[in-house]
Amino acid sequence: MRYVYRLNTIMFKIIMKTVGNYRIVHKERLADWNTCIIAANHISYFDPPFIGSILPQEIYYLAKYELFKNPIFGSILRFVNSIPVKRGVFDRKTIDRLKELLSQNKSILIFPEGSRKSFTAKPGIGILVHEMKVPILPIHIENSNNIKDCLIRKKRISIYIGERIEPEKYDDLPAEKKTYRQIADDILKTINRLPYDS
Repeated sequence: MRYVYRLNTIMFKIIMKTVGNYRIVHKERLADWNTCIIAANHISYFDPPFIGSILPQEIYYLAKYELFKNPIFGSILRFVNSIPVKRGVFDRKTIDRLKELLSQNKSILIFPEGSRKSFTAKPGIGILVHEMKVPILPIHIENSNNIKDCLIRKKRISIYIGERIEPEKYDDLPAEKKTYRQIADDILKTINRLPYDS
């Protein structure tokens, strides 16, 4: 892990502790780390750095294409491993870039819904899982969108770590759009169940 990246994760841990009194449920599931797709719900702009800060290795993120239009901010995003993605379209270029990273044993964080305002899974994560055969680590984050209540200790940031989903679970499914959506839906349902299963 790069030194500057490590400092960044430490900083966000301090922010989470100070502002959100955060907790990690089933932290032990992070001990046996290997290349994976980290799949999480998305409720706040803070989700990527908060989730990334608790993981044992440097990871890659997706960020909407528009954020990269500012040259300075875009350079910062790229420095912290953010990859531009065009929302609302099937972005094969981004899919190919993510497949390349996974083939290099890099881990990536994906929000199956695609954005904070969506509540349905998009097929992109299903394509990656089906074609690349890598495990999925489901994560559920709570109250990153309620910083004010966390600050006064009415709520706290909670991050639930799920059990890995092995790609073999989907081996028998054909390579088609219906399969990709089915996989994406299954992963999102697993994420949303985590607070109740823990």
